[in-house]
Amino acid sequence: MILRKIAAVLFVILPLLLFGTEPIKVTRSDEEIVVLTRFKEYHFDLEKGILKDFYTLVEGRKHVFTYGNDGFDVLDEGTPLKMIEEPIVTGKGKTPEGFSDEVSIVYNYGYVKKIFTIKNDENYLFFVDIESSKPVEITIPRVSLDPSTDRYVENYFASFNPKSRTLVLVKHDEGLRFKGTLKVNGQKRFTIFMGPNKRTLIKKAFPTDYEILMKTLGNIPGFNRWYDSVFYGLVWFFWWLKDLTKSFGWAIVLFTLVVRLVLYPLYHAQTKSLINMRKLQPRIEAIKKKYKDPAKQQEALLKLYKEAGVNPASGCLMLLIQLPIFILLWSVIRYYVEEFAYSGGFLIWKDLSAGGFANNWLFLVITIVASYYTTLLTSQDARTAWQGLIMSIIFPFLFIGLPSGLFLYYTTNTLIQLAVTYYTYKRYKIKGITTRELLGLPKKA
Repeated sequence: MILRKIAAVLFVILPLLLFGTEPIKVTRSDEEIVVLTRFKEYHFDLEKGILKDFYTLVEGRKHVFTYGNDGFDVLDEGTPLKMIEEPIVTGKGKTPEGFSDEVSIVYNYGYVKKIFTIKNDENYLFFVDIESSKPVEITIPRVSLDPSTDRYVENYFASFNPKSRTLVLVKHDEGLRFKGTLKVNGQKRFTIFMGPNKRTLIKKAFPTDYEILMKTLGNIPGFNRWYDSVFYGLVWFFWWLKDLTKSFGWAIVLFTLVVRLVLYPLYHAQTKSLINMRKLQPRIEAIKKKYKDPAKQQEALLKLYKEAGVNPASGCLMLLIQLPIFILLWSVIRYYVEEFAYSGGFLIWKDLSAGGFANNWLFLVITIVASYYTTLLTSQDARTAWQGLIMSIIFPFLFIGLPSGLFLYYTTNTLIQLAVTYYTYKRYKIKGITTRELLGLPKKA
């Protein structure tokens, strides 16, 4: 009955709506041009025509790159060229707020033209096109001052910062090894990945060369973490679910269901322990009434637990065992925040990467309602029910600022827990308390 009511409410309030993504915003001052996307912030110098700073905006503003004579300077026999006119900003998908598709900044040095192009998508890619009528050199960016983290892989240059775990990959298609600069004569396009070390995005950016890139980058100290084999195993499994469902939202729901099945032995042991404790409750209450002395009462309770083969702390132990697993799974969901933003939405949520009350209020309501009924089912008196209920209300508020994709995972898990608890307690004919009993109201006549 309870589940039918919840399903009916969800069916009414979850119509299918899709929304567009935020446009690229461009601002210009006397010193620089700033290009701002959903997760990236580029600063281009107005006078030199170089990339001077780059920030990522996932989980706060993070400085990834700062200019050190390595921001795609154009050199003619070692001398930096000067622009002959003001840079021009163009783009595709013009909107009142910016550009919906891509932005290009064109720098003109006379016989050399340099164009930065930034697309409005989830990846950390941008492009640099050089059009030159004579041979010139182009400097390439590094995200670390330590040259030992540089790698040269035929058509790629890589620089990794172990501290910030950020990476720059420059695909130049020269087929040559080089140090610090690239030679250009005619037209050339460079593809640049600059951002966090996220292998799914790197694979999307450079699918044909991904294996050789990972093999080379894996030799950089600090590039791989000790738990990467487990973590990325789950990351690729989640990616497979996304391909299967064609939706990140449904992939999260399916992912949660699969995780619950895998962790079933742990949840079953926890539930079994709670049920055994509930069955002993009348005998526990009898011992508490019989022995007022705390020492004798504790001795009698321990004897009862031993005879019944029950460990009252086993439920807590199961929670502690599940905690690191839950954190790992949570980090996998959080890993995909950029894809959530550009995946086209899920049901009424236009952006699963957005957080805050406005985006998560429905998850909050569903979670609190589900937790309320779970608490009633598992409680044996009003006092313990109120304790559980207060925690059930406070805990979801801790997640209100997190991306909606994470809250979807938490809410789905809560609904599954309600369904499992309802079935289990009905099967073993264990009664909880009612709302009237919770509020201390007399039973209906």
